[in-house]
Amino acid sequence: MKLTENFTISELIYSYTAQVNKIDNRPSVQVIENLKALCENILQPLRDHFACPIIITSGFRSPKLNKKIGGVANSQHIEGKAADFIIPAVDLKTVFKWIKNNLVYDQLLYEYNSKDVWIHVSYDRSHNRKQAIDNYKA
Repeated sequence: MKLTENFTISELIYSYTAQVNKIDNRPSVQVIENLKALCENILQPLRDHFACPIIITSGFRSPKLNKKIGGVANSQHIEGKAADFIIPAVDLKTVFKWIKNNLVYDQLLYEYNSKDVWIHVSYDRSHNRKQAIDNYKA
């Protein structure tokens, strides 16, 4: 099922951890609506602007999957309002700045750990705080 021109529901709900651990990661209708809004308002405009593929590293997470990977209990991923991603062809600091200056978002994090760097972004159909943190240790 296509959410926008370049994003499908399957890439926003895919999880290797869910697959290996046989965790049901199917979203509800409400979650699908939230994922569609996230794609329409954040991910597709981002894809259109940079004109290159975006790799979703974490989208929707069922509560069981979220717990399994150590996500916070109130994660917006559970509601389908958040995605973590990389754009291999573009410096992520450039992507972070572009989102911050051009899009409406709820939360925007330039995240990192000892191995990786990614962007976490969320969109809420009712209220967006525009909270941006450009150096967030995950």
